[in-house]
Amino acid sequence: MSEAGSEWQDMADALSAFWRDAGVDLTFADAPRDWLAENAAKTAPKEKDRTRPAVNVPPPVPLGPAAPATPAIAADRTDLPADLDAFAAWWLADPALDPGPVARRVAPRGTAKAPLMVIVAEPEGGDTDTLLSGPQGVLFDAIERAMGFTPNAVYRASALPRPTPAADWEAVGNAGMGAVLRHHVALGDPERLLVLSREAIGLLKPERFEGDGTGALAINGREIPLLAAYPLAQLLERPSYKRIFWQRWLAFAHPA
Repeated sequence: MSEAGSEWQDMADALSAFWRDAGVDLTFADAPRDWLAENAAKTAPKEKDRTRPAVNVPPPVPLGPAAPATPAIAADRTDLPADLDAFAAWWLADPALDPGPVARRVAPRGTAKAPLMVIVAEPEGGDTDTLLSGPQGVLFDAIERAMGFTPNAVYRASALPRPTPAADWEAVGNAGMGAVLRHHVALGDPERLLVLSREAIGLLKPERFEGDGTGALAINGREIPLLAAYPLAQLLERPSYKRIFWQRWLAFAHPA
């Protein structure tokens, strides 16, 4: 294995170890799988042992329309917006970003060169005009104050433009949304990154990532320190996660 391949494997192992520590040890897939057919194939008698011809069972009929394919976004696009205001308008309108309803999209908010940029997987279900305007947003407002920032000092962004339950993250990555997310970070140019989403970390592919959730993203000729932590929904549901998150934040923001 090449040196570059070894470094990538080390980072992938560290990422997996971090999420196992967070209690995330399962993967999920949206593609249907015919478990009955697979089991029948395993238990079917061999050809020479059959006493009667097999019955041809027609394939299952889908119960609803197939989900639209995620459009491809070339990773080397040169027409991506050149500033945050243009990016927000593009984020709300470009049809190539997402096959779902444009009306459900929610723009990021904040200003460039913020002391911190937080990235969540997607807007809250009730978000309309403002990202993180529901219970998760209320929690993050409290976190922002506890961190010592003035209200709305933190730049807030999402990896997806609209609420997308059970999103096909493999398809999202293949469509080029990782390049879009890294471009978004480059435009924001924050001092630090807080990534509250395993999926967003997978899209960003940080150049450095450690087992404790810390790492760095190489953007604009510099390394932006980052911390990966539990999603806000988990912080709301499990108070013990808040304590763990706060300890990790303090060690990240104020290293010894």
